[in-house]
Amino acid sequence: MNSSAFGPPILLACLAGCSSSASYQPPPVPASAVTLDDQQIRGTLMDKKLYGTTREGSRPFSITFSADGTDVFQMSPNPPEKERWTLTDGIVCVMPKDYPKECSQVKTANGEYWLVDPANGKVNSHLRLKQ
Repeated sequence: MNSSAFGPPILLACLAGCSSSASYQPPPVPASAVTLDDQQIRGTLMDKKLYGTTREGSRPFSITFSADGTDVFQMSPNPPEKERWTLTDGIVCVMPKDYPKECSQVKTANGEYWLVDPANGKVNSHLRLKQ
């Protein structure tokens, strides 16, 4: 078989990989990360502005969790959105307006936070205290 037979499939695979790389992929959770419990989550995340990047469009955003079960999600140029969140047994569930509920364990290492789906281990979000 000559090399031209492999050309089109390799080109398509490369193009597919290149086009999907435009979306942001959060860094993996380091092995040193610890999973926070309810008390640690409240003490660590409440009333602090956390910064992240969306997967789709790679847009920066911030989120601030409040003790009353609300959070403020802000992504320019849109106005801030008030959302609801709950915390039960180390699982934070965020209920954004017009989007499905997303539940996560909170893992931390080196002053960074990963919100990880407890069912499948997928990183839902990577957050930092500084932009």
